[in-house]
This record gives sequence, C-alpha cells and structure tokens, in this order.
Amino acid sequence: MPARIAAQGKADPDAEHNLPMASNEETARRAMPGTGTGALAAKLRPPLLTPYQVERSAICDTICAAGFVRLVLVRAPAGFGKTTTMLQCRARLEAAGVPTVWLTLDRADNDATRFLGSLEVALSPVLEGAPKRPSDHAGTDAGEQALALMDRVARHHGAFTLFLDDFEALQNPAVVGLVWQLVESLPPGARAVVGTRWVPETGLGRLRARGELLEIEPAQLRFSASETESFLRHARGLKLEQAAISALHRRTEGWPTALWLASVSMERRAQPETFIAGFSGSNAAIADYLVEDVFHHLPEPVRDFLLRTSILDQLCGPLCDALYQCGPQPPAAADGDAPAGNSADILAWLERANLFLLPLESERYGERGTGEQPQQWYRYHSLFSSFLRGQLTQTMPQAVAELHMAASRWYEGQGRPVPAIEHAIAAGAVDYALQLLDSAAAGLLAQGRMRLLTRWLEMVPPAELARWPKLQIARAWAVSFTRGPAEAIALLQASSTDDATGELLAHVRALRHMLLNMMDRFDEARAFARNELPPLPMGYAFPDAILATSMARLAAVSGDYVEARRLLAVARQAVRGSDSNFNKIFSESVEGLIDLRQGRLQQALGRFRIAARTMLPNRFGPTNGNAMACILLAEGLYETGDSDRSGRLLNVYLPLSRDLGLADQIITGHLVLARIAFERGEVDQAHEWLAALEHLGHHRGLTRLVMSAMLERARLALRQGNRHAAEEALQRAGDPALWRTRPGVSSFASDVEDITVGRLRLALHVEPTAQVREAVERELAAAVSNQLMRRALKLRILLAQAYQRTGDGAQALVVMAEALRFGAAEGFIRIFADEGDEVRRLVAQACTRQGGNLPSAYVERLLDACGQGPDAAPSGQAAPAPLVEPLTPKEQKVLQLLAEGFSNVAMAQRLFVSETTVRTHLRNISAKLHASNRTQAVAIARQLGLL
Repeated sequence: MPARIAAQGKADPDAEHNLPMASNEETARRAMPGTGTGALAAKLRPPLLTPYQVERSAICDTICAAGFVRLVLVRAPAGFGKTTTMLQCRARLEAAGVPTVWLTLDRADNDATRFLGSLEVALSPVLEGAPKRPSDHAGTDAGEQALALMDRVARHHGAFTLFLDDFEALQNPAVVGLVWQLVESLPPGARAVVGTRWVPETGLGRLRARGELLEIEPAQLRFSASETESFLRHARGLKLEQAAISALHRRTEGWPTALWLASVSMERRAQPETFIAGFSGSNAAIADYLVEDVFHHLPEPVRDFLLRTSILDQLCGPLCDALYQCGPQPPAAADGDAPAGNSADILAWLERANLFLLPLESERYGERGTGEQPQQWYRYHSLFSSFLRGQLTQTMPQAVAELHMAASRWYEGQGRPVPAIEHAIAAGAVDYALQLLDSAAAGLLAQGRMRLLTRWLEMVPPAELARWPKLQIARAWAVSFTRGPAEAIALLQASSTDDATGELLAHVRALRHMLLNMMDRFDEARAFARNELPPLPMGYAFPDAILATSMARLAAVSGDYVEARRLLAVARQAVRGSDSNFNKIFSESVEGLIDLRQGRLQQALGRFRIAARTMLPNRFGPTNGNAMACILLAEGLYETGDSDRSGRLLNVYLPLSRDLGLADQIITGHLVLARIAFERGEVDQAHEWLAALEHLGHHRGLTRLVMSAMLERARLALRQGNRHAAEEALQRAGDPALWRTRPGVSSFASDVEDITVGRLRLALHVEPTAQVREAVERELAAAVSNQLMRRALKLRILLAQAYQRTGDGAQALVVMAEALRFGAAEGFIRIFADEGDEVRRLVAQACTRQGGNLPSAYVERLLDACGQGPDAAPSGQAAPAPLVEPLTPKEQKVLQLLAEGFSNVAMAQRLFVSETTVRTHLRNISAKLHASNRTQAVAIARQLGLL
C-alpha cells in the first residue's frame, strides 16, 4: 500500500458518497468540536498546502480582485478543489497584507451556541475586544451571542476576509440564516469566502441583486488541460505521454478527485497507458472502482477490521475490540507489513498509512460516559465508510445486526444511551432499543430533546410501541414541540393510557391541559382543570411543573394575574434542585408575558433574558436553542426601539418557533419582522411575512394566526393610506370562524392588536367623530380596569389621535403627554412610532411641551424612531404629503446610500451602474419626495418612514 494514498479528504458523515480530493481538500481534517481546546484550534487552523497542488491562478485572480463583493461562494461537489483554491486565495491575500480568518465547519456547528463561540474566537484576531472561547459562553443564549458578535463586526474598521469551509455541514436553517446576517453586517472592505457542496438560495437573492455576490461554479474549478498536465507530470511526478494525459483529461472531464485517485493507481502500474485506455464511467463509478482498487490491495486482516468497524460513526480501540471479537474469527495476518495487536494498534497503523482514517479529539463531542478512560478517537472518511458498509453487506450480511448489537452494548456499558439506542435500532433489536429508551426518556424530556425522541419513536412499529405506554406519552410530548399540538393531541387520544396511574397519569393530565392551551381551546382547558385535575402538586416534577405553568398561562389570558403568579411559584417549586431547565424557561417566559401585558416592559425584558440565557443542559448533546424565550425577548427589544437586535434574534429563532407550535410566539415573530421590514421600506417583504403567518395558521388549524395576519394587513394598509384594503382585511379578520374564545379571554399576542382596536383605528381614519372618541375612551377604561396596561397605552395614543381629529388639539396633547409619561417610565418606543405620521407629529409636539419632565435620552430615541429627530423638518413646517408614486426598489437603495453619505461615484460602484443612472434615480427621488436638494430628500424620507 503506497504511503501516498494520503486519505487527506474531508470527513463529513452527512455528505454524499464522493471521493476525496488530492490536495489540501484531503489534508488531515479537524476534529469535531468539543469542550477541549484542541478541536477548536484545529477548526481555526487552515490545512497545509500539499506538494501535489496545482496553482489556480485564474480563479485566485478573480476572487482577489473582487474587493467590492461581500460574499464569494465557491460551490461545487466533493473533490473539485474548493479548499485548495481557498487556501491559495488566502495565501495571496496574506501576502498582500490583508488579514484573514479561517473556520472549518462541521455538524456540531448546527448548534447555534457552538457555532457562534467558534466564530467569535476565529474573528477575535481581527476584531476589537478580548477573545472568548466557546466554554466562556456557558449559560449564554445564542441570540445574545449573535447580537454581540454582529455588533463587533459592524463596528470594525479595515479590510479582512473570513473563510468558511465545509459550509454544507450546516443543515439548521437558523444557523444558515445567521451566516447570511453576518455577511450583511460586514463593514466596507470585509468579505466572506464560503466553500460548500451546496447552499440554499434563501439569503442570496439580495446579495446577488446588489452585485455583492461572486459565485465560483464547478465549471471554473475543473482542471483545464494544462492544469491536468501540470498535476500529473509535475505535482505527481508521473512520466506519461501527451496523448495519455489528454485521454485521461477527457475521461475525467477535469474532475480533480478522479485525477488524484487515478494517479495513485498508476503509481503501481508498469504500463499506465493501458490503465488509462480502460478508464471510463461516471464520477460515481470512477470513485467506486478506485476505492475498491485501493481496498483490495490491503492485507486481509486489515480488510476484515475495516469491514467490521464500518458500522461506527466514531472509532476507538476498546469499541473496535468489542466489534472485532464478535462473529467469525478474523483471519490471521499473513503479511509481515500488516499490523498486529489490539484494535488501537490497527487504528494507529491505518492512521500512519493515511488510509481514509481521520483522528478526532479525545474528548468526544456530545455526552460523556461514566468511568471511561480517555481514548484516541477516529472516524472514516464518509465515502470510504459508505464503500465499506456496502462491502460488509455483500460479504458478511449475517454479521451486520450482531455488530450493531455489540456496539450498542458497549455504549450502554459506558453510560452513553444515545449511541446505544441508535445502534440497537440499526440492529433491528426493537425490544432492546425500547428498553434503553424507556430508561432514558425522562431525562431526554427534561433536557428538551424533542426532535431526537420524535425521530426514534416514529421508527417504532405502532404495534410495538403500544406495549410501552410511557413511550407513547413521551412521543406525544415530543411531537407537541416539533409538529404542533394538533398532531400531538391525536396521538394522546390514540394512546393506550385509559388505565394510567401514578406518574403516567400525571403526564397524561399535564399533557392534555397543555395541548388544549396551545390550541387556544381555553374553555375546554378550564373545564378539564376544574373537573379532572387533582390539586397541585401531583408529586412528579416534570408534569407538575408543566401543568402548573400551563394553568398559569390560562389564568393570565383570563385576567386572573394573582392566580397565575401563584401557579408559577408552584411550577418553580416542583423542579427546584433538579438539573432540568426546560421548565424554568417555560415558567419565566409565561411570567414575563404577564409583566409585558401589564405594561412592565423592563421587568418583562429581565425575565425574557433570564429565560433566553437558560440553556438546556448538554448531557445528551447539543440542543437547538431556546426559541420560545428568544422570540419574546425579540418582541421586548422591538418595543424599546432596538429593531436591529430584534430582527437578528428573530432570524435565528423564528424557524425554530414554527416547530414549537406556540401560537403566541409564531404570531409575535412574524408580526415584528413584518413591521421591521415595513419601516425599512421593504413593503413586499412585510406582506410576505404576513402571508407566511396566514398560511401557517391554515396549515396548523390555528385560526388566531390567520386573524392576526389580517389585522396587521389592515394596520399597514392605513399606514399607506389605503382605506379600502384596510376595510377588507378587517372584514376578514372579523369572520366568526376565526374566533374561538369567549369574551374576557385575551391571548398574549392579541392583548393590544385585536379586532376592536383595528376597527377603532379604521374609524379614526375614515370618519372621526365624538362617538368614535367615546368608544376609544370606553375601551381605555376597560383596559385599565383589567390591568392590561400595554393595551391601555395603545388606546391612550389612539385617544390623543381622536382628539386631534375631532378638532381638540390641546386635549390631544394632554392625553399624549400622559401616554409619554407611562412610555418613558418603561421605555416604550415602537408602540408610538408604529401608528404613523399623525401620531408621530403629536409625539414631537407633546415632547416639546413636556420640556424637562421626560428623560432626555428617552425623548431622543423616541423622536428618532418617529422620524422627528435632528434631520426632521422644523416644527412649524408642514408635514410632507404621502407619496403618490412609491419609490422603486432601486430608488429605495439609492436613497439609503444617500442617507449614509455616499457620493454619486460611490453609489454607482456599489450598485454596478453608471453615474448617469445614479443621477437619474436621484432626480426621480427628489420629484417623488418634492425635495429641492439631497439633504431635504433625506429629511422628508425620514418623516415618511422610508429610512
């Protein structure tokens, strides 16, 4: 076996079956990230360029010259030399004095917290501030990490290039979206170079439209004829005729991996031209043939070891011993060069031979076992592993199940239930897997591992699962937070739990009440609690805490806040002293919602931050983050006027919240993102968020989502002066089919914006009369009586507008002053600014009247949000009329650049148009805004909310 087989390829267990590449894309890979420093250092360290590389001058010229782009996407299948190309670009940039950062991604980076921790350490050398390691973020929420990191990146001055390799390892949409947010946050002169096998289109459209995306495609990465010759003759040192080189180039179509593996095979052939003449087939066929060609030249004991251990995702000596000893005895070594001894010796030999074996960090990623001695861990290259498993199925089919069972028992003995269950399922040992799962289910539930439980339990035949009532309930718990309450309640009704007692009965009761609550079936939940629930606590921590929190939420939406807080205290007491934080997150979130509806914005933000920073313990591996609490934190931040931080949080957590099925969080996330988009002038994007919310409501059977989308459409239509669209949206929102709650019940996401407020707002725009004003006053009195102080603040703002529209401007300012005093005490900003131009002008006038009675910092932030800051028109100047003809997307972009101080030449470069085109856009903007100069255009745009 030649030493230069050099299995220097990437190990990606989720990748397609592609062969490794003969360059730095095959150099020794980094370990999966764990808590130790070695794995992280490996992720941050670029691979070394090998002697076998071919200079990709044309591609490097293109990338290095594209200083105007934010993102360079090097996209191609495995083995096209992406990593090598990126390394060469990095070397050229470093030589030119441009700082660079390298981060290799892997499956562990699908956990947002781990990804952000690694990214922060990677960027620290070029950013200001002290670097942190991922371990420093223990207990810190991913959203908070993201916001802090984005702020550091945006504040940086100076060029740098961030290289992200193996991007295809990111499967979590939330983390992918976070990367796009990072790219959008890059300051001038900075850019990201991403190497990937594939990438979702979401997030790239805007960069492509703005000319800030450079895409390097597979056709560009294929070796040219001259590069093939350079590789074979100079890098690999093969003595080949020109005709043979040309033939091999045609057959491989310049695919670097095929050329590499062909060169490895030809090293051992006296007549390489004969080999080339018979070389044909698709890429996959080439890969299979060449890997097999390598495999069959290994000593028989090594081949047997490889086959037996191919079922493992990770390998260490003792684990391989357990597999190597089961089944037929392996053949004795007949080759003096073959390794002898235990499995650890064989693994070390394979590593020295560069045989597609990749060393991992000895501290493994995920959960740890009990009493286990540190071991050196490895994994096979994914392509090689797939090939070996295919060979195992062909040659030893009867041994597959036995090998999986041996692995399962070994992991069980090490106190690692997750891989033990995985291998038991793979072995087809359903009973054994269910026994393990039955013991681990309680811990997995407490840690919030709902997706994992859902995946496992859906693999179990229904007849088998019927014999395990506890696991049936565990599946219903898991499904409720992954696919929504409707499917979970159907599972609960179909489960064989009629005779449940003790802890199982406690789970059934808690689950039923929570699901009714999640589905907005409040009357049924109340009746169930009254008629079928015993006094709390029932004596079982997890169901007691969930049930108490669910009952607290129900009490809150009915206005009984004293009872709600008492029940939340019961929930906290139930899990006191345990290592489960799932219930802590749930209870703090609900109490924060109560604080928010009672107008205690700062107290609510404190609770949301606590809940968001309470990460789920990592005993069973990473979690997907804390979506429920972070959506609520985003809402609170938006209310304070921090739209940027709010939007970043929602981009991370809204995809996860859709799986949770919690109507309030789903509504909140979509509405806040729609409002942020609208304020930025992205009206189409705002309506896209509302359409997504409506669709989700129909799909999930949650009519309140549909109603909320209609109400927000009506509000936005009035902001645009479209009375008829607002009337139509409100008519649809008032459809009785969308209402399932009795009077006196107000859901958290609907405590301010409901059909009553929507109709009052419309009446104020269409026909403001004293009767309408009196109706607002009645609603305000009711809100105050019911302690709905955030709703009362909104109604007081509308009341000020009502006085203004009925001709009593003095009283309008008095009422607005009352609203401002309450808003200033808690920091409310957007609740004022979201009502449009008339309210914004009233706010500015009332702030002037109040003088020093309001905190100056609050007034400054409020006026800025209302477009009444230093750039606004003087108070005596008439407000600009609404646009008759809206700005086009290109004009909106020019306006944004104008506000940021760009010159015509700079705008032309950013937009990839001529300076003449920019001047044309500026003339059109001035005409539409009725502005006489650039400064006035920006000021009017701010007043109209276009910036």
